[in-house]
Amino acid sequence: MAEQHAVVRFHSKLQDALARVRVVLAAEKAPCFAADAHHQYQDKFLLAECMTSAAIASQVNCLALLGLGRDRLAWLAEGLAAEGGGRAASLHFRLQEKCDYLRMTTRDVEDPTRRVTSGTLAGAVTNLTSKVVTKVEEHFWNFEATYELYAVRGTGQDPSDKQLLLQRTGQVELKTNSKNAPHPTTRPASVAEVNISWLVKHLDRATLAPRFAIDRERRGCHTPRRNADVDDAHHHFSDFLRWATSVSCHLTRLLQVQPDPTVKIDGSALQVDKAIVPVLPLLELSQREAMDTSGDGAPDAGAAGVLALMSGSGAAGSSVLGVADMNLLLAEEARGLSSARSSLEQAFPSGGVVASGAEAAAIATLRHCEGVCVQWAEAMQYIEDLIRKQLIAAIGKEVTPADFAEYMRFHNRKLFADAFAPAPFCFAIRRSSAHSPEGFLSIEEESVGGDGASIPTPIATLSACTPASEHRMSFALGASTQVTFGGDRHLHAWLSNKFSGQTGARLALVSRARQFSSFIVLVGRITSSTTFDPKYAAIVQNKDELTIPLDLATIPTPKEFKDAIESLSPEQQSFAKAFRSMQLESTLFGVLVIQIKPQLEKVLNLCEDALTKEIKLTQDLMQLFIKYQIPSDLLSYTGDDSGELVGGATPKERLDAVRAHVRAMQELIEQSKAEEIQQRRQEETYKRPISATSSDSARNCSDDEEECCPAMEVDLLDFCAAPAADFCNAAPVAAWRALSKSRSRAAASPPRALRAMEGGGPRERRSSPPPAPAAQMQQQQQQPQEKSEPAAQEPKPQQEQPPEPQQPGGAAQHGARDLTLVPKELDARLEELDAEDMGGVGALRPTIINPGETWTKRSQKVLLAQPTVSCLGSEEQRQERNSAFDLLDALTKSGALPAVHASLHVVVAATHCFDKSVTETVVQDNGNPIEAAERASLAMASVVHRRPAAALRRGAEAAALGGGAP
Repeated sequence: MAEQHAVVRFHSKLQDALARVRVVLAAEKAPCFAADAHHQYQDKFLLAECMTSAAIASQVNCLALLGLGRDRLAWLAEGLAAEGGGRAASLHFRLQEKCDYLRMTTRDVEDPTRRVTSGTLAGAVTNLTSKVVTKVEEHFWNFEATYELYAVRGTGQDPSDKQLLLQRTGQVELKTNSKNAPHPTTRPASVAEVNISWLVKHLDRATLAPRFAIDRERRGCHTPRRNADVDDAHHHFSDFLRWATSVSCHLTRLLQVQPDPTVKIDGSALQVDKAIVPVLPLLELSQREAMDTSGDGAPDAGAAGVLALMSGSGAAGSSVLGVADMNLLLAEEARGLSSARSSLEQAFPSGGVVASGAEAAAIATLRHCEGVCVQWAEAMQYIEDLIRKQLIAAIGKEVTPADFAEYMRFHNRKLFADAFAPAPFCFAIRRSSAHSPEGFLSIEEESVGGDGASIPTPIATLSACTPASEHRMSFALGASTQVTFGGDRHLHAWLSNKFSGQTGARLALVSRARQFSSFIVLVGRITSSTTFDPKYAAIVQNKDELTIPLDLATIPTPKEFKDAIESLSPEQQSFAKAFRSMQLESTLFGVLVIQIKPQLEKVLNLCEDALTKEIKLTQDLMQLFIKYQIPSDLLSYTGDDSGELVGGATPKERLDAVRAHVRAMQELIEQSKAEEIQQRRQEETYKRPISATSSDSARNCSDDEEECCPAMEVDLLDFCAAPAADFCNAAPVAAWRALSKSRSRAAASPPRALRAMEGGGPRERRSSPPPAPAAQMQQQQQQPQEKSEPAAQEPKPQQEQPPEPQQPGGAAQHGARDLTLVPKELDARLEELDAEDMGGVGALRPTIINPGETWTKRSQKVLLAQPTVSCLGSEEQRQERNSAFDLLDALTKSGALPAVHASLHVVVAATHCFDKSVTETVVQDNGNPIEAAERASLAMASVVHRRPAAALRRGAEAAALGGGAP
C-alpha cells in the first residue's frame, strides 16, 4: 500500500512538472512521459544518464548558493587529482549553541478585576474599592548560536585543507518566569559531514559541466538502474540527502527560537514550490537527428546565474530531451530558487538575530536539494518500473515460479533428445511387463494450479538405468544379517528452481499398492558402491497409500565453500573439507522396493507365478510371517524325507503342500489361543469363586444334575459370554447347567488342530478327503507317475542361490558404477558453472533430501470399509520398520536368499537459488533464468548419462541453442 501511494504521488508530481516544462520549452517541443513515447532500449540508458547529469548540475547550483562557488570547486578537484590517490572532498557543518543567564527583575502586575464593598462610615454610606496586585519575577537569558559550513580536503587537520563557505552568529534575549533555562546552558556541538568526492569527480574542471555516463561493458552492468555507475550515484545522493536533512533540521530549530514564545513559524512556508526540479523521465514524441549544445534558446551560464550547465552531444535517433532543453530547465530552476530565497529573506528579520532570513534561505535551498535527491531516486525507479510493465504486457501476466517450472518442462522436452529427456518420477512396481503392477512409487511435488489449488504432480528427473544383471548390493537387517538384492538400479538427477519469496519445493515420496498386492519400501542412503543403508522401512499392501514428506536442505556451492575456507588454517580447512565430503555423500537419497510375492515363492520353494492368483494363501502367509514370525521352514515345500527337492512334483502339488502347512499352522495357533483363553478363565475362576448361595443350590440338584456340578465352577465371564438362547427365561441353576453342558461337549471333542495334525479333518468335512500331509506327498512324489505333459515342459522350481561374496574394499561388481562418486562428479561440474558465473543469475547448490518427521498413511482395513487416514510419528515409524524387517528376515532366511525382484532408485538433487523473483530476475538483473536453468540441467544430465552435453541435445535445438551448453 505504501509503495502504491508513493507511485501515485510521484506521477502526480510528474503531471505538474510536465505542465511547467511545456511552458518553459519551445512551443514546437512535445515532451511526454517515457512510457508514452516510442523508444529503444538504449534510450533508457541515455535517459538515466541525462537525469543523473541534471541532478548533478542542480546540486552544484544549489551548493553555489551556500558558498561553494567555482573557485572552491576547482580547489576540491585539485585535491582529488593530487598524486598518491588524492584527498576526499567533503562538506562539514558545525552548530554551537549556548544559553547564559543574564538577570532577574520584578514587577507588579495588577489584576484588572476591581472589587467594590459598600458600608457606612460615621453615619454616611461609603463604597470601598479594592484590587489585587501580583509581584512577578522575570528571568532573562541570552541565547547564542554559531554555525559554520566548510569545504574540506581529506581529514581537514591542516588549516590549508579547510575553506569557509558560510558562517553566521546570532543572539536573542529570552525571558522566562522561572530560573529554568529555556535551552540547555551548554550543548555539544552538532556536526554533520558528507563526502562529495563523487560529485566533484563528475564535473568538468574547466566548465563545471556534468559528465556522467554508464559503462555498458563494465562487469555487473545489467540495466539502466542496476549497474555500478548508477549504484555509486545512488550512494552519493542517499548520503547527501541525509546530510541536507540533518542540516535543515538544525537550522529549522534555530528559527523556532523567538523572543516571543507565542510566535510560531510555519514550516510549509520554507518549501520551495516555485523552483522546478529538472530531473524528469521525459522523452520527445519525435526523434531528433542529434543533441547539440548550440541550439536556439540555450541560456548563458553567466547571464542566467547558473554555475553548472549540461554540455555534449548524444547519439542520433534518440528520443531523450536535448542539452539545450535541459539547460532551459536548469535555468528555470535557478530562477525559481532565487525568487523563493528573496521572498524568505524579506519575510524574516535580518541583523544579528538567531532566526533571520539567512537561515530561512539556507533551509529552503537545502530542502530543494532534498527534493532533487528524492526525485532522482524516484525517476530511476520509474525506468525500472517501466521495464517491468513492458515485460508483463508482452507476456500477458506476471510469471510465477509455477509458470517458470511449467515452461522448463516444456523447454526440456525440446532441448533433450528423446533418450535423455527428463521423465516423471513415477514407476510401476511389477515383476515383468507381462504382469500387472503391484503398485506405484513416485516422488510428487505440490504445485499451485491456476485456481490456487494444490495439485501433487510427479517431479521430472534425468534418469539412467543399470540392468539387473550388472550389479548386486546388500543392506543390513541387523548386526549379523546382511541381505543381498539385485534388480534394476536407477540414478535420478533432479533440479529445483527456487526464487525469492518462494517457500521452496514441497516433495513427498508416495507409495500406492493395489488391492491384494503388497511390497516393501526401504528409504535410506548409499554408503558404498555395494551397500545400502536403510533408515526407514514399511510394508505397503491392499490399497495402502503411504506418503513420506521430504525435507530439502541446501549446502554451499563449490565457489562459496572455497571462498569461505580461503582464509582458514590448514587444519581448519581439512576439517571443513572432511565435513563437506560427508555432506556431498548425504545427497544420495535411496529408495529400495522389494516385491513380496516373488520372494514368497522363492522362500517356499514354489514355482514362479505360483502365488499370483492365490490371494487368500498369500495373505495368510504374510500374517504368519509378520504377526506370528513363523519360520519359513515350517511352511515351505521341502521334498522327500531327506530334504532334497524332488523335481517330479507338479506346481499344484507344491502349492497344496504349502497350503496344508499353512492350514495346520493356523489350527495350531487357534488351539494355542484356546488354551490361553481356558487358562485365563481358570485364573479368573479362582480369583472370583462362586458365592455360597449358588453352591447350596447346586447340592440340591438331582442325580442327573450332579454330573454337571463340577462344571458349575465356571466364572461369571463364561456366563455372560454364553448365547442368549440358552439362558432366556431360565432359572439360575438351569442356566449354569446349560453352560456346563456346553463346556463338557467342548472338553469331550478333540481339538480341531489335533485332528488336522493326525490326518483327520473336521466332522462336518469328512465326506471330502483331507489334504495330504507332507510325508504322504513325499511318498507319492517318489513313485513314478504318468504325466499328461513331459516333465521338461513343467515350470522349474526356484532354487536357492547363495549371495555372491563382495569384492574387497567394496569395489563395484561387474564394472558397475560407484554411486558414491556421483556427488563429487556433480560438485566438480557445478564448480565449472560457478567459474562461468552462470551468467550472473542465481547459485546452484547441492541439496540433501531427508524424510520428514510425520508420515501419512491412507488405508482400508476391509473391502467395504471407508478409507482412513492416520499419521505416523516416530514410534509408529519404528513399528513399521520392525514389521518390514521381520518380513524380510523370513523372506530371505536371514540373508541366505537374495532378493532378486527389487529395484533401487537413487536421487541426487540440486537447487538453483535465485535472489529475486522470476520477474525481478529478468528486470533487475537483466538475466535470463531459462538459460541458467538450461545450463544447469545439461551439466547434471552429463553427469548422470556420462556423456558430453552436446550429445544429449536434440539435433535442431543443439544448433539453435549452441551458446547454452556448459
